[in-house]
Amino acid sequence: MYLDFLTFAAFAMLVATLVLQIVATRRVRRDVSFDADQRKAQLWMIWLLPILGASIVLSVLHDEPAQERDRQSLPRS
Repeated sequence: MYLDFLTFAAFAMLVATLVLQIVATRRVRRDVSFDADQRKAQLWMIWLLPILGASIVLSVLHDEPAQERDRQSLPRS
């Protein structure tokens, strides 16, 4: 079986997209800061808008832990 570059690139993009979708889905399912309806809407967005939806959801989920980390690093009086 002969794989040319275009076939390999298409397969690699498909695998990368699926990995991004699965990572985003797992992050949403573990997140407790949103209620069930919000998580359901995020999951729909992830799978209906493959790359864009997962990127948006991950960027929203990524901002929250950074804020928590910043609050914990502040000196306490």
